[in-house]
Amino acid sequence: MKIYNWRPFLDRWSADWIDSPGAEGREDAAEEIVRDRWLGFAPAGAERIAALEERLGAELPPSYRSFLAVTDGWRPAGTAVELLGTVDGVHWHKGAELQELYESALDEESSDDEVVRAGMWGRALQLSVASDATDLLLDPGDVNADGEWAAYLHRAWSGELPVRHESFLDLMQALFRDFHRRSAVPEFVNATTRELDASVEEARVACLAGEDIDEQLDVFEDAAEHGRPRAGGFRDELRALLNGRPGGAGGRLLPYEPVGPFRTAVDTAREQARWGDTDAAWRTLATAVGTWEPYGNEHVAPVGLLADPILGPVITPERGGYLLETPRGGGRGGGHDGGAWDAAGLVSREIGLTWLADHVAQPGDYRFVLVRGVSPEEVAARVGEGPLLPPSDEGDVRRRSFGPDGRPVVRVGSAGEGWSFAYGTVLEPFGSGRLNDPGERASRGTEAVTIWVERGDTSAGRPGVFYFSCAEDGERGYGFTVRGDEIEEWGDVPEALDPEELFPGTEESEEDEGSGQVALDVDDEYEALDAVTGAFGVALPQLALRRGRLHAVVAEPWIAAG
Repeated sequence: MKIYNWRPFLDRWSADWIDSPGAEGREDAAEEIVRDRWLGFAPAGAERIAALEERLGAELPPSYRSFLAVTDGWRPAGTAVELLGTVDGVHWHKGAELQELYESALDEESSDDEVVRAGMWGRALQLSVASDATDLLLDPGDVNADGEWAAYLHRAWSGELPVRHESFLDLMQALFRDFHRRSAVPEFVNATTRELDASVEEARVACLAGEDIDEQLDVFEDAAEHGRPRAGGFRDELRALLNGRPGGAGGRLLPYEPVGPFRTAVDTAREQARWGDTDAAWRTLATAVGTWEPYGNEHVAPVGLLADPILGPVITPERGGYLLETPRGGGRGGGHDGGAWDAAGLVSREIGLTWLADHVAQPGDYRFVLVRGVSPEEVAARVGEGPLLPPSDEGDVRRRSFGPDGRPVVRVGSAGEGWSFAYGTVLEPFGSGRLNDPGERASRGTEAVTIWVERGDTSAGRPGVFYFSCAEDGERGYGFTVRGDEIEEWGDVPEALDPEELFPGTEESEEDEGSGQVALDVDDEYEALDAVTGAFGVALPQLALRRGRLHAVVAEPWIAAG
């Protein structure tokens, strides 16, 4: 049987509680506790433990059995549990009503853990002898390789699910942390708090040096659970960057304005990101993060990036991890030196246009114009009406487009080397009128490509559409329209863009024969987008369009009236 060294842990707990502010004279401070500096009792002894096992008809799990050999129960003063684990007080819970309630909520999609937890109520051992509506339970139906029974803390008054721990020892450690968290006031100082605060400071320094982030996060987590004041903030900063989203910001988005040289990099990156060049923005931040400076000793990472409306989407979880692993704020140590910003998973490596054919990444219909050799601002002027709108995300565009006074809105940005784009969703069906191709007016003095994709729905009588057109200097050049099972072609279409080769899926099935109602085949959509990518060397920024904020403009109608 595994032997647990309970005495040092329980002595520490007793000393921390007895030396806590105002312990003497409190109702839960029995005279013998203060005298003996001991929250426990005399050992239960082997005979009494054996008698308990006989009464229960089960062999106790190792950590609880060895606990009884040290003390016959515990008074975790300062928590909601007044007395637990005494030989005479523990009993089978037999929570039939709770078991029935939990089992009634199970269905075919319930996890194995949910099934085990539901059954726990009818077989658990109740350890709480005296408590404030708090159950401490051991489950003999959930046993690990060491013979330990899963332990549960259930605060019945909270309305929350019981919290599972791997063993009785883990449960007791959680109660100790709970005691410290409840007691955490400035005057609560003891050996435990001093050790925890020292470990937090060591982890802060190591974190700035880019050393093992998981290890530092564990330190901050443990100290925060003990209620140490700085640990929770450090933990939240690391979690936020590792999750790629702000933590505890209440949804507020504010431009990030760091101190020191890093401010210049942030301003440059924001300018790059607002025009869709998220990889360039990332490169700017990653190569400069070593110059980042904290706001005093309460700050370990540039977490403000996540709340920046333009730069927040640039920081994916992988990139957040990279920033944490780079020495910064004067830190020198085991992290990388910021020279591998383009490692796998850190750059988006834009894949041309083909990601649009992924119906998860791009679930709806779409249309866009690509213009060679002009800036995004100029593209906005050529295809839009009115002033350039502030950077907008997908939600902003939908609200402007579909409101009472809605007008189609497109976002603009960079589309690969030498190209810019205007991108929007489809508001009116392709066949609702005569197409007013924006690429023609956008191509003055240059070249422009227009693509309009509607995936179609045969059950609703809407055929799929893939429209491609290339215009030069304001004139329609060549292109094609695939609509249902029909292909229309004009101009001298290059062989690589031959619609007959790209869209073999336009062939009708027997049931659709003669109807023209053929939905767009996803493989054909992919091949056509891949061909356009190869022919023009263009790429739409997936990260910027799906997660980011880009400048937008109200677009001129794509369908002519009448």
